[in-house]
Amino acid sequence: MAKFSEAIISIRPNFAEAILSGGKTVELRRRVPPIGVGTRLWIYATKPTGAVVGSAIVKKIVRGLPDHVWEKCGDQAGVDRETFDIYFAGAELAIGLVLTDVRRGRPVSIEKLRSIRTGFHPPQVLARISDEEAISLDQLSMVARRKIGG
Repeated sequence: MAKFSEAIISIRPNFAEAILSGGKTVELRRRVPPIGVGTRLWIYATKPTGAVVGSAIVKKIVRGLPDHVWEKCGDQAGVDRETFDIYFAGAELAIGLVLTDVRRGRPVSIEKLRSIRTGFHPPQVLARISDEEAISLDQLSMVARRKIGG
């Protein structure tokens, strides 16, 4: 499975906002996305928002049994233990994407995303984007000018 440096990740609006506001620094997943440390994730907040709202860099990937991932990053995941356990019920593997360099941008709507990539559809989980598409997203969102925190 090839790894890449730019991707759009679909996240529910409440969790996207928690990431952008700094209250959630770990994104939880049940499957291993084809990304590595250093990948820039463009955060697509799902409906009703329906837009790319910012970006973050994958600082670290924590993999293991759900209990291990909770122990390592549960306090940064933006959910309580009960919600975590429900999400990972029946899963043998849990993934925690530790995020850094979070940046909020102007929302980039689905229509504008389709101006970057004809026929663009929001990914179910994650979709690779080219460097050229990332440059266009950067320009549309002005994300590089609005870094959160440090």
